[in-house]
Amino acid sequence: MTAKIIGIAQSKGGVGKSTLCANLSVTLSQNSKVLMIDCDPPQHSLSAWYSIRDDIYIETGLDIKTASTPSQLNSIISSHKDEYNYILIDGAPHVNSLVRSMLLSSNLIIIPLAPSSVEIWSFNSFENLINEAVKYNKNLTCKIVWNRVRKRVKSSQEVMDQVNKTSKLSAFKNIISFRVAYMDSFAEGCSVYEWSDAVASAEIWSLSSAVKRVVSKLNAIKPAQSQSALNFVRKG
Repeated sequence: MTAKIIGIAQSKGGVGKSTLCANLSVTLSQNSKVLMIDCDPPQHSLSAWYSIRDDIYIETGLDIKTASTPSQLNSIISSHKDEYNYILIDGAPHVNSLVRSMLLSSNLIIIPLAPSSVEIWSFNSFENLINEAVKYNKNLTCKIVWNRVRKRVKSSQEVMDQVNKTSKLSAFKNIISFRVAYMDSFAEGCSVYEWSDAVASAEIWSLSSAVKRVVSKLNAIKPAQSQSALNFVRKG
């Protein structure tokens, strides 16, 4: 097997990247082997979550590595891509060389985005970066996940409608709502799948199924080794 590589990235912190990565990883690992790569130094929130989890569960399909440089990230992927079905990468909360390298190494980039003006501002600049990355990773697919959505707030729907209309990137139809269960379960080293919130669990399972369908159709990534690709990474 050759792993499908899924990066979770945005250009600002506090958007729920690590929480989303953890939840998707747990659901995917129910029937597959999953490796998570924590690329968020020095916080390493995903590693902290896994450490708590490791004291609770005996994991058989879920592992974690950390990477602090593009060379470490590339080495981990190269060494383990034939051992796992999926590799999920938790990106840094800002654009750096690791995030740029992740864009060149992934089949799919998932962009968690809350329907707020502040997040849309940062998303616009990140979309420009993706447009540049596609020049070097021709097989890259990027999709938005609407995250922390307050479903009964009219302005939230208006923001989502506007972005869905104007962005070149499509969004998953599966929406992650604003629910305390996501934060509480993460703090305890769990996923919402293992928590007492049936709605949150259903949301993650639905999104996980959609992600599997998307990556199943994507071609393998050929490492971008041109000088211009290296320069793209070094800009970070």
